Amino acid sequence: MQKSAGTARPWYKERWFWILMSGPFIVVFACFITFGVIVRGADDMVNDDYYKQGKDINLELTRDTAAQSLGITAQVMFSDDMRSVRVIDNSSQPLSGTPELLLLHPTRQHGDQRIALQKIGDKLYQGTLQPDTISHWYVRLQDQQGKWRVQNSWHPAEGPLVMLGSKPKEAVQ
Repeated sequence: MQKSAGTARPWYKERWFWILMSGPFIVVFACFITFGVIVRGADDMVNDDYYKQGKDINLELTRDTAAQSLGITAQVMFSDDMRSVRVIDNSSQPLSGTPELLLLHPTRQHGDQRIALQKIGDKLYQGTLQPDTISHWYVRLQDQQGKWRVQNSWHPAEGPLVMLGSKPKEAVQ
C-alpha cells in the first residue's frame, strides 16, 4: 500500500500550531506571574475603618500643636549599620515620661517599627532597630500617653540625621 500525499499528521506534530499558540501560552504564563507579584506586594493603604481614622485626625493634630506649644524638638541619629538609634532632646524642658520612636513606612504597614527608647543621659536616649532596606520613612517621636508627638520625613540616602519638631524661625534681615 502506498501512502497518499494528503495524509495528515497529528495536530501536536504540526509546527504552525505551536507557533500560533505560543502567544496565548505566554500571555497566560505572564498573568500568573503578575498575579503573584500583586499578591506579594500589596500596599496597605486602604483602611477598613476609614471613618474612625478620619475622626482621629483632629486628635493627631492636637498632639502636634501640643508638642509645638511645649517647644519639643529632637535630633535623631541612626548608626551606619542601621542597628541602633540615638535621640537627643533639644527641648527647653526635659521630656515627660518615656518617649518612644516610631519608623513608619508610607505604604507598607508591616515594615513599621516601634522602638523603645532607654534614657542614657540627661537628654539622651538610645534604642535598637531592626535593620531594613526601605528607602523612605516617617520618623515620629511621641510620648506613650499620647499627649504630644513630633515627626518628619527621612530618606536614609540623605544622611543618618533627622530633625524633629518645630523649626526655629529665621531671623529677618
